[in-house]
Amino acid sequence: MSVRINLGKWGSVFAVPSCVVDEHIKIAGQSQLKVLLFLLRNCEKSYTYKEIGDALTIHEADVKDCVKFWVEREVIVEAGGELAPGKSSENTKPVEAKAEEPKKKSVVQRPMKPDIVTAAQIINADDNLKALLGEVEASLSKPLSSGGTSVIVMLYDTCGLPAEVIVMLVNYCVSIGKTDMRTIERMGVKWADDGINTMEAADKKIADSKRSNENWSRIRFVFGLSNAGSATAKQLEFADRWVGEWHFSDELLRMAYEANVDNTGKLSMPYINKILKRWHDAGVKTPEDIEKLDKKPENKSAKDSSSKPSYDLEELMKIK
Repeated sequence: MSVRINLGKWGSVFAVPSCVVDEHIKIAGQSQLKVLLFLLRNCEKSYTYKEIGDALTIHEADVKDCVKFWVEREVIVEAGGELAPGKSSENTKPVEAKAEEPKKKSVVQRPMKPDIVTAAQIINADDNLKALLGEVEASLSKPLSSGGTSVIVMLYDTCGLPAEVIVMLVNYCVSIGKTDMRTIERMGVKWADDGINTMEAADKKIADSKRSNENWSRIRFVFGLSNAGSATAKQLEFADRWVGEWHFSDELLRMAYEANVDNTGKLSMPYINKILKRWHDAGVKTPEDIEKLDKKPENKSAKDSSSKPSYDLEELMKIK
């Protein structure tokens, strides 16, 4: 007598790397997952990007981007014009050993926008998303392009930002004159990474951003940086510290700037920060306080009693 187990649909299975679920599923969009599953299921055959796109109803250019998505994450690799499995993890330490090690900060991967076909499918299945797109267009006073629509769908569906938070984000971008979708996408992804997923958190984020921009505007005015352009994250950090935390007056800020330029011949924010930190630690509030800080004790020799600035010039000159 012969014996046989009928597995039904389970009789035909294929393997999916664990890292797809453990590390990448939160950021992978529908198209990326569709393309990967298609390739894994049909690993014994060769397909062009167009053939894959036709099978999945995805444009071939988007298929290429999806493959690149998985190559960049080393789930698959390109070798000799063909795709192959990514790097083996056989030499990794066991889970027990890893649990005792200090946790390392994870690297946030940038989510990918859905292709227009996938975006349309998501929109058709969600009335709240349809309403959101209408509100965004009203805020921007213009219709969204296909690329702009994909950005909003990504922020809502992939990044998980609530509709009301996305509206607040777009309105804030409009208020600062940054209505291009590249800026909205970059800020939206950053908000999602920072956990800005409630109206209260968005309110605080917007208030903090406005305050930072005001602090930087004051620094630009005091330093005479009329053509400085948009501030970098580091410049905003310095501005918040000097104005918002240390509360330096315009006069002292200008004195630090002039000392910087006089001694280096160029603007150096780290150099100015070093001067201001010394003044802050010494409790300097006025130019007279700086004069007192610069003076040597009277019992020193005439050679040593010469005026010395309230910052270590040799140390500061080491700052690039």
